[in-house]
Amino acid sequence: MATWFLLAAAAMGSASPTSGWIRPVSDSEALVWGRTDGVVFGIPSDGGMPGPRGLVRIGIWNAETEKPELINFVAIEPVVAGGGSRFQRMAFSELEPSMLDAPARGKRLSAVGDVCGTLEGDRLTVRIEVEPFTANGAHVYLLATMSSHAPDEVAFQVFHHDDSAPIEEHTLTATMGNYERLRRLWLADRVIDSRKLYAGYDGDAFVERDAYPLSDTIRTPNGDALVVASSDESDPASVAIDHPWWRYKSVKLTQYWRVPAAHVQPDLRVRVNGRRVYWANTLEIPGGISFENFEVRQRYAPGQVSVFGLSRLTPWQLVPSLAGFLPEEAD
Repeated sequence: MATWFLLAAAAMGSASPTSGWIRPVSDSEALVWGRTDGVVFGIPSDGGMPGPRGLVRIGIWNAETEKPELINFVAIEPVVAGGGSRFQRMAFSELEPSMLDAPARGKRLSAVGDVCGTLEGDRLTVRIEVEPFTANGAHVYLLATMSSHAPDEVAFQVFHHDDSAPIEEHTLTATMGNYERLRRLWLADRVIDSRKLYAGYDGDAFVERDAYPLSDTIRTPNGDALVVASSDESDPASVAIDHPWWRYKSVKLTQYWRVPAAHVQPDLRVRVNGRRVYWANTLEIPGGISFENFEVRQRYAPGQVSVFGLSRLTPWQLVPSLAGFLPEEAD
């Protein structure tokens, strides 16, 4: 990637002092992988990062506690080909009941092969199997890959099994933007503020407007499509919230999706939705409505790659051209 797109270093740790890699040594350990100097990811497991079933956990490593800090979730939402609306043909990994662990809700995610992952040189790859979806017949899996040269990113490569229904879209969505209270969506030529976008909404459900097309994404010099989300708060962890789950506990981070140029389809679009209250309760989000789901959708091709990143840099430090759209009140 071009040098103007800087990769921030997160907290340093000592989970694997010789290499900086974090890996379980058996399936009885917490299923967490990643870098002590950047991002970690995991799937539901005893002692792992908390959260609902059916979701890949994304976080950073805390050097002081020598534990991962959860920041967001990634859900798997395949859309199969056929008639009816896209929503009718879509499945939701965290919502659909499990057939393997009935009556639990949320599809089982499992690490296939060596639970340590495959470490080749500076790259770690973990295969994540997704329990087959019964709602639409999709049967899919992911390869999650990290590089020591890009410790703030995890690349997800998506595939389908031979017994799967035909896949139209194989979308991964970051589902918990309200944890850090992401209110700014940074596009190529402007910043979208969730409070202005959803002004006047006073309901307790999701609210959504039109998606943003490929032409609105930030394009890197080598053709990658990039979209960035951030909080408007200088220190999200300082905001007191009377709820055991929703109190943000980490440092301020910039979150982004990046689609490598070779995997960009003409119909690529950025989709966000917002919430005024936190999921599954009526507690109002301090400071106003914020973005909850944050994703890039496009036509599926086997092996397609999308990259999720967490950086300590501001959006305009990551992409200097964004400084021209900096809100006046931004820190």
